Order: sequence, then structure tokens, then C-alpha cells
Amino acid sequence: MRKAGIVGVAESDLGKTPHLTVLSQQALAAKAALDEAGLTKHDVDGLFTAGGWGWAPTMMLAEYMGIQPSFTDSTNIGGASFEAHVGHAAAAIEAGLIDVALITYGSTQKSGGG
Repeated sequence: MRKAGIVGVAESDLGKTPHLTVLSQQALAAKAALDEAGLTKHDVDGLFTAGGWGWAPTMMLAEYMGIQPSFTDSTNIGGASFEAHVGHAAAAIEAGLIDVALITYGSTQKSGGG
């Protein structure tokens, strides 16, 4: 049986970051997490994110980062969305639907950015 594991974790710049958008925050953190895991955006076949910052957030992020996932999940259940995404990603990996899941979060609530 296939097992899922977390192999890379990262954050974007924190605090006041008016120069960053939600997408750029996610892209910075995603790149750092992939680097830590020894992977590239081309390895990603599952993309998970949520938020009220745009329509179809997984597709917006995929386009922004140049990722072509075969599986996306933008389940939005409020502040627990990203915890749910971990479970969804693990299930997709264990079922053999994807090999590499990227789960992102970004917010400009406190940064003064757009």
C-alpha cells in the first residue's frame, strides 16, 4: 500500500508585506517547500488551496506558478480548509491518483498588500 508523507514545509515573508500578493506569497512558500523536499514544480501533479481571493484558486495558482496538475482541490471550509487538504492529499496519494501534492495558503489580511 502507498503511504503519503510530508517532505517539505516553508513560509513566505511574514509581517507587513505590502509588496506581496496572495499568489506571490503562496508561490514563494511553495518554491521553498519544494526546494526543501528536493522537488520542482514539474514534479507536482496535485494542487490544493482555497480562499476568497479569487475564483478557482487552484487554477489561478497553477497558472501563476506554471504548474500543470492532473488533480486539484479547492475545498473551502473556512480556517480548517488546509487541514482538510492534508487529508485529501494523503488519500489521493495513497489511492495512486497523484504522486506529489502541493498544499498552499496565503493571506494579505495583516500585510497591507493586495
